[in-house]
Amino acid sequence: MEFKVLGPLRASVPLPSAAQPRRVLAVLLARPDEFVHRDTLVDELWPEGPPSSAAAVVQMAVSKLRKALSPGLPVDDARQRLWSGRGGYRLAVSEGELDATAFSALTAAAATATGAERRALLERALGLWRGGAFADVPAGPLVEAHVLWLEDQRFSALGKLVELELAAGDHKAVADRLGPELAARPGDERLAGWLAEALHGLGRRDSALAVLDRCRHALWEHAGISPGEDLLEVHRRIAGTGWSAGGSPCRLPPATPDFTGRAGELTEVGRALRGPAPVVLHGAAGTGKSALAVQAAWRVRKRFPDGQLVADLREPGDVLAGFLRALGFAESELPADRDGLISLWRSHTADKRLLVILENCRSEAEVRPLLPNGPGCATIVTTRRRLAGLVGAKPVEVGPLSAADSLTLLGAIAGEDRLSAETDAVRRVLACCDGLALAVRAAGVKLLQRPRLSIAEFATRLENERLRLNELAAGDLAVRPVLADALAELSPRQRNSLRLLGFPGAADIADWFATALLGCSPREAAELLDELVDDHLLHVEQDRSGFLRYRLPGLVRLALREPPAPGALKRALTVTAALAEHASAALDAEYPPARRADVPAAVSDRVAADPIGWRATETANLALAVRTAKNHGWTELTARLAEAYSDLVGPRNGGSPALVGFDIVRDRVDLPAEAEKLLKLGHSHADSGDLARARTCFALAEGRFRSSGDQRGTGAALVALADVDADSGRTRSAVEALREALDLLRDCGDLAGQAMASAQFGSLWDDLGDFRRATECFDASLLLSLHCEDGQQHDRSAKRYADVLRRHGRVDEAGELLTSALIGTRSSRERHWEAHVLRSFGDLHARAGDPEESERCLSRSLELFEHVGHRHAAAYTHRSFGESLRLAGEHVRAAEHLGLAMTTFRELGDRRGGGYALLSFGRLRADEGVATEAAEGLRTAAGLFRELGFPVWELRALKDLSAVDSDGRQRDRAREALTKIGFGAGRG
Repeated sequence: MEFKVLGPLRASVPLPSAAQPRRVLAVLLARPDEFVHRDTLVDELWPEGPPSSAAAVVQMAVSKLRKALSPGLPVDDARQRLWSGRGGYRLAVSEGELDATAFSALTAAAATATGAERRALLERALGLWRGGAFADVPAGPLVEAHVLWLEDQRFSALGKLVELELAAGDHKAVADRLGPELAARPGDERLAGWLAEALHGLGRRDSALAVLDRCRHALWEHAGISPGEDLLEVHRRIAGTGWSAGGSPCRLPPATPDFTGRAGELTEVGRALRGPAPVVLHGAAGTGKSALAVQAAWRVRKRFPDGQLVADLREPGDVLAGFLRALGFAESELPADRDGLISLWRSHTADKRLLVILENCRSEAEVRPLLPNGPGCATIVTTRRRLAGLVGAKPVEVGPLSAADSLTLLGAIAGEDRLSAETDAVRRVLACCDGLALAVRAAGVKLLQRPRLSIAEFATRLENERLRLNELAAGDLAVRPVLADALAELSPRQRNSLRLLGFPGAADIADWFATALLGCSPREAAELLDELVDDHLLHVEQDRSGFLRYRLPGLVRLALREPPAPGALKRALTVTAALAEHASAALDAEYPPARRADVPAAVSDRVAADPIGWRATETANLALAVRTAKNHGWTELTARLAEAYSDLVGPRNGGSPALVGFDIVRDRVDLPAEAEKLLKLGHSHADSGDLARARTCFALAEGRFRSSGDQRGTGAALVALADVDADSGRTRSAVEALREALDLLRDCGDLAGQAMASAQFGSLWDDLGDFRRATECFDASLLLSLHCEDGQQHDRSAKRYADVLRRHGRVDEAGELLTSALIGTRSSRERHWEAHVLRSFGDLHARAGDPEESERCLSRSLELFEHVGHRHAAAYTHRSFGESLRLAGEHVRAAEHLGLAMTTFRELGDRRGGGYALLSFGRLRADEGVATEAAEGLRTAAGLFRELGFPVWELRALKDLSAVDSDGRQRDRAREALTKIGFGAGRG
């Protein structure tokens, strides 16, 4: 019988096809004629741990083997091949039956033979091999160890045979024999050396050197090592020169030990380096481009066995000559001219696998000659510019560090324990570093150098802009010189443009503002700005209105040290004033206002299309513009900016910049202008719901109008005062103010003013319970408004009158007035008053039992109020919406709207509005059957109306209260309210 294991497992009898019997046989053949314990077989078959049936499986496998090896023989027959005993099994193998034993015998005989006999014995021994030992059997620990021993023996015999063949000059036999061997083991230096010598002996020098290069690449790629001295010697004998620097040059600087973040960039660079296209790391000065390049290079260096070269293009010297010297060229071999160096570099790198890093590149032309030529090469370029002209390059932007990465880097340098003790101060320090990796590193090193310096004190120093760049320095690690180098590379035109763009205090500026600062055409400005963005000296993004916004990095602005020229700044602020006025005009108009001649048409159209978005984006810069103009003494421009700012954001949200225009006219002792400003300011406060400030402004305006003898102005101020007083419960004051106002307005012939005062009187008489007087006042107001130059006052009076008529059940008349008012407000494009009319229409449709039409009107009213930014008026629409939904039975939605209204009224201190909302809340809870909450809300509403002096509304609340609370006190209060209604205004 024969057993063969030097290749796939074979025998001279058919073997079982199942895996387990074959694996058991492999173990027994690894130890022929030896007892192998059952536990050893179990460990071999299940290295990860045996199942509970392991012993039974082994028994079955042995049984199948017995039947195959000794068919028909009993277990105890003397001729049996497979014996059991001593807790294991033994396979009987006679001499000459096992090829592995025959191989060992032949190699042992060859060891004592000489000459041709030794060669023949080795050839016979190697001839027994048909492939890898036990090639088709899954190997466990024992068989695997035996396979390794056999392979080692085979390689030893192969080496001895090859040495004999080389000594005999039989190079062809060696080449034929070692070709397949080296393909299977490409990093084996001994095989590569023997094959190279054989090929060289056959006159195939290039093939021999290629074999050596492939082995060198395999060593580098799989183990990260260079060839040993024996292989280097073979290369020297064949090539006549050694491999450069004993292998491949690695000129990479050490990787930064505390390198932090940039995971996304590292992944992107690693992926891009799989191809020959140069990878361009572009970013602002100090972002850490070089550190990223080196970090990425160390990660991928094993892909480039022919070396890694680095050059800083700011340093003097011929980069190409330096690269070629590093690759092993002698000085005498280098061409003297530039074109010759480029040609040699390209031809030498054509078949190489080199990694090249080119740092601080300034242009595409600087890079192109230095790119290696081979498809297996790769290049990393670091630059402050985008190098868009480098065709095929893979750009990777290196932007600011994230807040988390900045914190990690600072902690890695200064110590995390130290940072954890002053977390707020750390946040301030990092804010001053602006995400610049160099600044964060400098700050960390400064803290490390100064262990007794508190982080809070360091943050205070950094927050002083005059000291910041001086503080961000430690030894030769400093931010200022790096930024100075970046600025020095700019053209004079670019430097001047960058200086102009530094609007002090602004986080960013829009493209139209930048164009005005630069004082050139939009096209020229766009080109300049794009250049600075490409150089990473400006950041750009688009805002909600579609304008590009540019931000000058904080540290770059400090490095410039110069504010923009006053003339450029005044030019830009003038455009700002014009656009703010345009946005204000667009806010309250259904259609865009006419284009302005003092700003570009495209800019004007975009602002008019989205005045709310423009206001939201520019509010901070508008306030800054007011202060800047005032500080420069540009009085008229300051007044324009302040006026437009106040119109856009309102005095409640505008703060002190909204009052600057008033300060200007006050300083001039211009009483009429001051009075007009105060009156306008009061209306802005009233629109935003701040009745206290509104009353103060109206009172001051009235005094100044009186002092200047302006009857029309005094009357307007008194009407405004009456409106505020009526809402605040000062009904007596409101009546007196309106009476005097009407007298003054009649004397000066102001029909519109009389119409306005009469309508105001009508609403007040109705609240006080005198419907007859209310009707008389409204009829007079409508008649007067017909004789006014425009119909705006007629529409407003009609709206007020319709509300009163609706409450008294005269729905058809109210509908006719509202229809007329809606047509008028839409014709005059008054969005604010259109929203008021639509709210009244919503109330009317709710009263008429048409919830769908009511919701449509109220939804549009809300949309318009929100568009023009009238939060206070929107709260009244929410209240109407809640009442409409209550009547429609949609209690959940009703509660949502009433809740929004109540929150706004509470924040603004509007007690009258709060009373209306509470009345609706009480009714809602009554509808839901929650008597306790209903009574509480209605009782509170009645008390509010009582305090405010509105008996009609108090009576309405008490009437609803009596339905849920039978307390007799309600009847007494109702009788008292009725007496007040009976006396009309006399009880105000």
